[in-house]
Amino acid sequence: MKEIRFPGWLVVDFFTHSYRISGHLDVSKRSLAEMLNDSTTNFLPLEDAYISPIDRPGEITASYPTSVLSKANLTMALVANQEDALPRKQAYGSYMGVYLYNIFLTVPTFEVTGYLRLSARVDLRRLMAMETEGFLLILDGRVRGSIRPDIVFNAGGILVNKRHIGAFCVEESK
Repeated sequence: MKEIRFPGWLVVDFFTHSYRISGHLDVSKRSLAEMLNDSTTNFLPLEDAYISPIDRPGEITASYPTSVLSKANLTMALVANQEDALPRKQAYGSYMGVYLYNIFLTVPTFEVTGYLRLSARVDLRRLMAMETEGFLLILDGRVRGSIRPDIVFNAGGILVNKRHIGAFCVEESK
């Protein structure tokens, strides 16, 4: 799959409990983060979707020119570059959080490590329960299979559905 289909399109790997869905998302009007965190719609349109089982992510079992994903069932979304995971208002160098946290979290079938940047000290309860965004942004992340640790994905940006997080651990970095 090509990295960029044409300007305004982004290659994204989406994960559900059982599948990896790779495809192109139109980000010409809104960023990936803005679409995932938009509470006015429960679905995400995707083009050129390739479907793989979660335990065999390199094996394409089906492909479709057009599809729609249910955001509630998405565990996470991975993109190659950090800038592609940021909301547009933060994508041009303005989002350099004061605090950098090394994180570890679990979601069904995977563990996620990476960095969380915030403008204030972290309060996990507030971050998980009171923030309006449904998807948490992890930068320079790594996703590894919990049952099959040989399955590893590296990403510049990972947007994790907070409703699917089982454990969330934070360590303040220097």
